[in-house]
Amino acid sequence: MPGSAPFRLNRSGLLLALISAGFAAEAGAAAGRVDFTVGEVTVTAADGRLRPVAKGADLDNGDTIRTNDGRIQVRFTDGSYVSLQPNTEFGIKDYRFEGRTDGSERGLFSLAKGAMRTVTGLIGRVNRSTYQIATPTATVGIRGTGGLIQILPDGSTLVNGTSGIWSLTNPAGSIDVPAGTSGLAPSDPKAPPQQTSDGPTVPPPPTTPPQQPRGTESGSCENTNDPACLFLGTPTGPSAPVLTTGSGFGIATAFFADVCQDNCIEGNVLAGSNANAVFNASGQLTSVTFTQPFSSTVNTLVLGSGGSHADFGTDGVIAWGRWIGPVSLTFDIGEGAATDNRTYGPNEGLHYVVGMPTPALPTTGSGTYALLGATRPTYLDGSTAPGTFSGSMNVTFSAMTFVNANFNIAMPDGKGFALTGTTCTSSSVFSMVPSVVGSGGACICGCQSYVQGFFSGANAERAGVGYHVRDLSASRELVGAAGFKKQ
Repeated sequence: MPGSAPFRLNRSGLLLALISAGFAAEAGAAAGRVDFTVGEVTVTAADGRLRPVAKGADLDNGDTIRTNDGRIQVRFTDGSYVSLQPNTEFGIKDYRFEGRTDGSERGLFSLAKGAMRTVTGLIGRVNRSTYQIATPTATVGIRGTGGLIQILPDGSTLVNGTSGIWSLTNPAGSIDVPAGTSGLAPSDPKAPPQQTSDGPTVPPPPTTPPQQPRGTESGSCENTNDPACLFLGTPTGPSAPVLTTGSGFGIATAFFADVCQDNCIEGNVLAGSNANAVFNASGQLTSVTFTQPFSSTVNTLVLGSGGSHADFGTDGVIAWGRWIGPVSLTFDIGEGAATDNRTYGPNEGLHYVVGMPTPALPTTGSGTYALLGATRPTYLDGSTAPGTFSGSMNVTFSAMTFVNANFNIAMPDGKGFALTGTTCTSSSVFSMVPSVVGSGGACICGCQSYVQGFFSGANAERAGVGYHVRDLSASRELVGAAGFKKQ
């Protein structure tokens, strides 16, 4: 490859790197919106008017949801989710969120009967008393991020913690319910809540064809661990949670493609939060279309037949992979769209990380994101075997979220690349241009790097990044992708 081969940072990517990914939309008047419904579900407004609901319908204070023989999932403006089982009655008693956690926010709900699952959002993260669910026999409070709640036939309240810690309180006392345990508030108000070995018993989720898009009104909820698909019950799909075909995904991808008239080879890093993604039964990506912030060009990546995933991993919230074999590409290069059809060899690949983006970033707190999994970084020309990736991110959430990254790449030829960078963002997508320190003879005349990523999960519990490094002294380029989990 000629030493003058350009390191392309396209116009939209440069703008993204300099001013981040745009500002989050302000919260609307509605408290929440219906993600999808199955079967008969009705809503009674505060004035007593009864109405049916469907996907996309708005819900607000005073609304009472009755599922009858159906199911429903609601996403609230603070990023929380509620999924209701059949024969459940759930009320929105006092919900207030103006896009910030300044003490005015509140999420008070009721569960009169039935069963529900919830993953909490920004409300309650600063003041835990602002998120509560009242049942006929107890009050369930937030001290964590997720749990299952069921009203038993005798009126008692059963809670199972799936993450963090929940509190279960009645007039006789209060207990904590950590993740993986259950608590029971008896029907007798004079009997205090107690730990129990029993867990909620609910019907299985509806079964759907494996390629049916997520979010359709007939449901697509085999994956009970995905914050965007919370129906309770035993998964009907693979035993391990996987991502399923649908829209609205966040993605970061890194790859090489011929796009120059003089046949030069360039690395590309793309990211977006509006991807339509197709997965196979194992949760591996097979094709995706998306646009980047500040760009109208539709990027299309199609993994052709005859190839395979050389690297792959998933925890059901995000997935990462390296594809080798034929690929058809259409992507933004700043001056418009470029196309390329190529076949990646075993020491090359198209790298990606994908997951549901965080709807609204937290505005307070901080966290360390440890490596969850990564593809093995590959050189542009496949001259050596893939290398190894390690690293972490430190994130401080505020009106602008600050991301500090420390990544290390080691290649089999002895070359090493240490990436250090900082950026800020107000949306789930972010980018940075880290500094690079080489070792083993790398970066003698300097290196360039570019990272794009996104936060995933209801409360930014995950993050994914794609990266590209170019060694200016040796016409050497490499790419990779990684996923991180908040500790």
